[in-house]
Amino acid sequence: CPFVVAEHGGAGRRERSGGLDRMHTMQQQRRLLRSMAAASGASSRITLRSMATLSLPQPPCSPLPRSSPSFPLPRARSSLWSKQGRCMIILPEKKKRGGGAYVEAPYEIAEPTKESEKFAQKCGEKKVKKLSQPGSNFAFLNRPKANHALDLSMIRELKKIYLETKLSPTIDLVMVTGGNETAFCAGGDVKALAQQGIQPMGNKAPQMKFFKEEYKLNYLIANMAPKISVAYVDGWCMGGGVGISIHNQYRLCGEDVIWAMPETALGFFPDVGGSWFLPRLKQNVGIYLALTGKRINTIETCALGITTHFIDNCHIGLLQERMDSTSRFVSTEAFDLMLDVYMRDVEHKIIPPTGEDRISPHLPVIEKIFGMNKIDDIKSALEDVRGSGNEHAAWAEETLTLLKAASPTSLDVTLEQMKRGLACEDLLECLKMEYRMARRFLANPDFFEGVRSVLVDKDRNPKWAPRATPEQVNEYFEPLTSEPELDG
Repeated sequence: CPFVVAEHGGAGRRERSGGLDRMHTMQQQRRLLRSMAAASGASSRITLRSMATLSLPQPPCSPLPRSSPSFPLPRARSSLWSKQGRCMIILPEKKKRGGGAYVEAPYEIAEPTKESEKFAQKCGEKKVKKLSQPGSNFAFLNRPKANHALDLSMIRELKKIYLETKLSPTIDLVMVTGGNETAFCAGGDVKALAQQGIQPMGNKAPQMKFFKEEYKLNYLIANMAPKISVAYVDGWCMGGGVGISIHNQYRLCGEDVIWAMPETALGFFPDVGGSWFLPRLKQNVGIYLALTGKRINTIETCALGITTHFIDNCHIGLLQERMDSTSRFVSTEAFDLMLDVYMRDVEHKIIPPTGEDRISPHLPVIEKIFGMNKIDDIKSALEDVRGSGNEHAAWAEETLTLLKAASPTSLDVTLEQMKRGLACEDLLECLKMEYRMARRFLANPDFFEGVRSVLVDKDRNPKWAPRATPEQVNEYFEPLTSEPELDG
């Protein structure tokens, strides 16, 4: 049976956990941490013993000095470094689902609450905080009141961080993450875009500056090789948040992901490279997600290949400490070695034991129905499935409800977007197409009505414009004549 013994100086104080690797209360844990940190002299020591001790392989890298700052990822807890350089990390699992996680490693003394307060003070009003280590850059989204929704200043700051990583001969890795347990990034700040008003074609649309720089950031993230790009996603990840995560080489996810491309319900379309990655998901499931805006959870993002690795919430702090103590990531193989300790590799079908996969059982039906070429045919097929009373009937009912809430024009344009995106040769071609689409949606009242009904008044009762004709749908993809295109 695993056990923990904590010895405090010559007094030989012992805390036994009754066979479990955890302290009974957070108050006891903090009291013990403070007493250990306050101890002085060579007699103070921490000894951790456990039959479930983690064995950490050492990749080809060198440790940082103990004074290097910690990157406070969500749910991470600070560690304690004794005079002998031994360290205890205590990570109580969320909702008391089991015990804490412990590991010994050299690090610095820090009080969890004080560290988080200090970090918040350092961030101040900065919406993106960069923390640099030798060999790596970390981008920390810091707009919690808006669930880290992206505005133009955040996009520019992220671009600086990624570009610095790409051009530096000494920085090997860049990682982006959200700043709290609720959200990674809830999308672009579409409320701010809608407040600038409808923009008829021929007028200069101020919102296009946002889309131009956002799409260029998406392209930069997708072309970071040979540098290593990582996103850690937990909580809300929607729209623009998908754009700054999906194009990274490594897409790590926590236990509480809520992922969606909900643009059709806003009178818009799934952009940020959605034309590239959505139609390339298996069995037309990307087209289903694009049209319905269906929200999916952690296990579903793993099963569909949207994320590449799953990490238990209780292990994120351990990964943080390991990344902090690594000065060079000489190859993806070295980083893979590090991930193997803490992660569940989605590619090898080690799926997280959290949530329920409500998508995979319907994949054969999704593949058939969402392979059709017209929205009317898709709805008709869904109504047939709903009326059949089989195991897919409830799913078909839900899907029809989601389609009913969307803008009719957005549905037609998005379906055409998926077809054209699948024919594009690369991401840049898709982003250029989406830039044209975005400009024309700004001339369409549906986007502004969708934002009003969902995000402003929140009455969920949009008054959509009449459905576009097939000729009008094709116009969304035509080159811009009186305005500049997206350049490479």
